[in-house]
Amino acid sequence: MRSIGYVVGVAALVAGGCGDKVIELNFQAPAASVATQYNVSCVRAVRVDLDGANYPENGGDYEQDCIDIEPGSATFSQILDRLRGEIDVALPASGLSGVEVYGHAGACDSARPQDFDLVFYSSAAYVGQDTLVLPMTPNVSCEPVDTVVRPIDILKLVATKQCAMAAWTEGKLALTTVMTTPFTGDAYWWGGQYSAPIVNGVAAIRGNTKVSQRACLAIGLYTTDWYGVTCVGPNDQRVCATGSEIEAPMIDLDVHTASQDLAKITEWGSLLVGVVYGTQPIAGATVTLDDPQSGEVVYFDLPPGVEMGTGALTVHAGQSTSASGLFGIYTDALTNITVTANGKTVKRTVVGNDDTASTVIVKM
Repeated sequence: MRSIGYVVGVAALVAGGCGDKVIELNFQAPAASVATQYNVSCVRAVRVDLDGANYPENGGDYEQDCIDIEPGSATFSQILDRLRGEIDVALPASGLSGVEVYGHAGACDSARPQDFDLVFYSSAAYVGQDTLVLPMTPNVSCEPVDTVVRPIDILKLVATKQCAMAAWTEGKLALTTVMTTPFTGDAYWWGGQYSAPIVNGVAAIRGNTKVSQRACLAIGLYTTDWYGVTCVGPNDQRVCATGSEIEAPMIDLDVHTASQDLAKITEWGSLLVGVVYGTQPIAGATVTLDDPQSGEVVYFDLPPGVEMGTGALTVHAGQSTSASGLFGIYTDALTNITVTANGKTVKRTVVGNDDTASTVIVKM
């Protein structure tokens, strides 16, 4: 049987049959200057995925192993030492196209990524080389801090132009991260273990907030399931939050679903809804994708009463925001946008995710 095993700092893949070929998987910890900035002591498992030749077109073409990590592995090197001799997974029957590695804060039997933080990850494509180098990329540091998150209903904010009237009160909020998955380019969010209910307009959460530049710190929303996620913006992009509060825009799920163009959803995967705002919604703002191939921008009007959760946003035919300030981005990626209004330009990182309703407030 073809299999993988961790041997003295590398893993060896052996292709079975006559003339066996050994492919070394060289796991590499980050440079010391980077590694010392990230605490990995909350890692409780490392998952290894061997992607088959038909992946990602066939999302099920992979083999997987997972190794539970005992508490106390506080450095990348200690985690690698813990893995030595533990990885044992068969190669996919279709052949090998790549390897993915995920170190996360949940045990191997955790139900799904929304249950725990992703601490580091790595990947390498296989194209016939003798050695695959797998650099371990930090995602979030295991350094919990106290945070206060203020959720804002963006449709009520547009309708009332008052923060006090736009408070979101449903469900609980969680600190999460969003990263780009290897080989697919899709946005994927991890987290949910650090969460709190909304009380008096805010959620007080103690959790990990230091993320790498390749990811975004995000806020997840849970009601009957996880269904909302938004990348956290800089402090100067807040409209209603004050002090050290994190601002988290939200949108009614029924309105979000009803507002989708199904043809665009089929093409791009999901819809993010945003608003351009100053002291009120801003008309005439343009939104562009830094990577035009990552999605499609549309503009919306807010019909009367839709902010109460009934009906749908309607498409605005112009090439900039209407008086509602609302726009949409059909995308399934972690992407950068540029917003321009009244001679001012703002750049933001936003996320579209096909499992959730994504949102953003862009302050001008």
